[in-house]
Amino acid sequence: MWVRVFDRRGGFSLIEVLVVIAVVGILVALLLPAIQAAREAARRAQCSNNLKQIGLACHHFQDVYGQLPNGARDGYHRVQGEEIDPFDWCCRARTHKGFSWLYFILPFLEAKAVYELATPQEDPPPIPDRATFNPGENRVAQQAIAVYYCPSRRSPIPLGSGLFYRSDYVGNAGERGTARIRDPGSRGEKGPFKMTDFETTRLELIKDGTSNTILVGEKALHPFEHGNDGGDNERWNNAGWDEDVVRFGAAVNSSGLAYGLPPIPDSSAPHRVDGSWRVVTDLGGRRWGQWHPFFGSSHPGGVNFCMADGSVRHVAFTVDAEVFRRLSLTGSGGHFQVP
Repeated sequence: MWVRVFDRRGGFSLIEVLVVIAVVGILVALLLPAIQAAREAARRAQCSNNLKQIGLACHHFQDVYGQLPNGARDGYHRVQGEEIDPFDWCCRARTHKGFSWLYFILPFLEAKAVYELATPQEDPPPIPDRATFNPGENRVAQQAIAVYYCPSRRSPIPLGSGLFYRSDYVGNAGERGTARIRDPGSRGEKGPFKMTDFETTRLELIKDGTSNTILVGEKALHPFEHGNDGGDNERWNNAGWDEDVVRFGAAVNSSGLAYGLPPIPDSSAPHRVDGSWRVVTDLGGRRWGQWHPFFGSSHPGGVNFCMADGSVRHVAFTVDAEVFRRLSLTGSGGHFQVP
């Protein structure tokens, strides 16, 4: 007797497959924010570590030279007390001495080889108002310093026709005056970073206390304006006294009102809309466009700062303006004139 055997293979119905896909989609949707948050936490930790290294390098600089590094200057440096070019000369240092603080701390960041790509022996002759520059500036600017980049914002990528690198970290110059950044009142008189040849300072002269004073922080930079923002359009090693290398946490307006400049998210930084710069109005009523004084970051919620004692803090975007103003100032006095 023959018996017919049917081969019935198990399988999924269309409905079952759709249910599984829906469940997987829900799990991915639930897990993705957690994964992104974990990645951002790691990036923020790396940013904090960058600032920690930069802060320690500034401390080591003072141990060797007896002062904090100066911020930068434009034009030719002072020669035996004589000013070859005025402080408001534009637009970057002609000589090695005027390079930025980011350059001068390189030996303390295990980057002495990059530091030695420029020397004062290549400075041009001290002829006033001559637009000649130390050629070492380009050799240095074409080197990426990884510790100067916040991983939440970008990777080290050369920008512009010269393929120069930038920095996401800037020194605290204290209070922004009512005139141009190179004019009196904005030369770092009330901050730990001061215009080269103008003044200098030491950690022990910060009267408000090193743990209460910002030394270095992240700069605000809109995602669409990398390399175009006035504080991101020049060499990291030689931008002169400029928003590329210094920012301000306090300001004073034409009415004499002193107020804070709290940090802002990168998405709120000035940027171009239909070819024109969208300005940001600060708490004192001043309007800022391509060149602006703000600290800021791509981190959600706030900005990383290295305090003058070397500690690193995360300061919320919602910080009280007066509190931030005080964090940005070294106190009354706290500096001495360069002899």
